[in-house]
Amino acid sequence: MNASDTDSARLNALAALSKSTDDNRAELTEAAWRTGTRNAGELASVAGTDRDAVFADLTARGIDWRDPDAAPAPRPEKVAAQLVEPVARAAEEAFGPLVHDTHDPGPLTTAAWQLAIAYRSIAALLLDELPDAEREETAEELSDRLQIALHQSHIYRASRSTPRRLGAQTGRTDAEISVLQPLPSAAKITLTLPSGESMTVELGSEEGTGVTTVRSDNPLLDTALEAHDHLELHTALDTVAQVLTRHL
Repeated sequence: MNASDTDSARLNALAALSKSTDDNRAELTEAAWRTGTRNAGELASVAGTDRDAVFADLTARGIDWRDPDAAPAPRPEKVAAQLVEPVARAAEEAFGPLVHDTHDPGPLTTAAWQLAIAYRSIAALLLDELPDAEREETAEELSDRLQIALHQSHIYRASRSTPRRLGAQTGRTDAEISVLQPLPSAAKITLTLPSGESMTVELGSEEGTGVTTVRSDNPLLDTALEAHDHLELHTALDTVAQVLTRHL
């Protein structure tokens, strides 16, 4: 499952827009805009119209489509803070001692601890009275904790496999979803070093194995990857592809 599979409100709004008529197109275009689809080309393609018509519909609905700070409308949640809080407490009580009593609790234990803290952040974010500044900080912490948990899951997978087996596994997964969406095959990245210098790095895939490859003319970069490096770079490229696909 990828991120777009869980973006139900946005996808539902786009599905409704695809069936719009002249009478309700402006209303449904607004709904899609407010659930996060901000690409006029995508809206136009779904609605069967052109970008100028999308801009006109948004303007008619009182939306300044030129405003870069316009935020999607808050989406309602199915769960309340009162339901998440006991889950967060139980998880922290269970995993906290396992993490604090040793310098190396293991990747799955560490991931579980990070998820416990993530539950605490979710409970806080579900409170309507949470100040905006604190909400932004808590939402950032939630993203950070989930990112650490994902990293630990990669370390666990890598500890039970090899780069080539993981390359074959991710390759099979890519083959399954390639009929539904574009897939990243390569990328060129410019890294800016603390010294102010920059280096160009090329990411690709080893033919026959699917293992992620790294190339650079800069001798400072060690291009030998470990198994968890392959997983993390593959996930990063997949995320880039998902974002860009939404704008095709």
